Amino acid sequence: MLPEHLIKKIDKLLDKFLEENLNVDIKNHYAFFWDGEKKVLKEVKNPVKVNIDDLIGIERQKELVLKNTEKFVNNKPANNVLLWGERGTGKSSLVKGLINIFANKGLRIIQVLNHDVISMVYLFDIIQQQKDYKFIIFLDDLSFNENDPQFRELKTILDGGIYEIPENLLFYATSNRKNLMPVKFSDRQSDEKNPEETLQEKISLVERFGLRIGFFKMEQDLYLEIVNHYAQKFKIKINQRELEEKALRWALEYGRNGRTAYQFVKSLG
Repeated sequence: MLPEHLIKKIDKLLDKFLEENLNVDIKNHYAFFWDGEKKVLKEVKNPVKVNIDDLIGIERQKELVLKNTEKFVNNKPANNVLLWGERGTGKSSLVKGLINIFANKGLRIIQVLNHDVISMVYLFDIIQQQKDYKFIIFLDDLSFNENDPQFRELKTILDGGIYEIPENLLFYATSNRKNLMPVKFSDRQSDEKNPEETLQEKISLVERFGLRIGFFKMEQDLYLEIVNHYAQKFKIKINQRELEEKALRWALEYGRNGRTAYQFVKSLG
């Protein structure tokens, strides 16, 4: 058991933390940012507005995420979600787009950066007290090294550890597959120590997410479909054949995905 003076010190720190965060306006704000260094939850005054209908070519992924989130806001069992795969395919945008759809049903999203993972357990006390709302902690672009303390801490937090995870909280994370998803031993550097242990560490973290959804390399036809979609949305006046020829040249330099399609069309404005 901890000494009494240490328990009192911890209680004072917790009281101070809760007092500093009591004024956070959960009712009138839908998105928040966690400052792990200052232990302060900050309101996002102008959250990015993502229309999920603009995310083309990931219909199955959208269906799975929307269904899981809808169950969550309706007080039904739902899973933590890991969106993994190719960059620029809409993983982060899909999570951000949930605000527009579910905010009026009590959903709130808190973004936590990688280096603040260890401190996010402080959020549990705030979330626990806000029983009228559902919270998603958003971890974007997970890329921890297996020896990073945040990597092991995240596993412990997701598993519960000695902290009780509030019933009104889920974790949604995105990751580039190369950074987080398990790879074959043959893909690893020959000088890596204990490759089997490293692989098991990654698998152990990934398994904390009950719903794991892959995003894959984009075919040319889908890329051009997205280009045409944004060209129409932004009312770009250009011949379709010329538009697509320029889009393909752009892709040779910048890659072929939804993000580069969007950036290409913006370059024409």
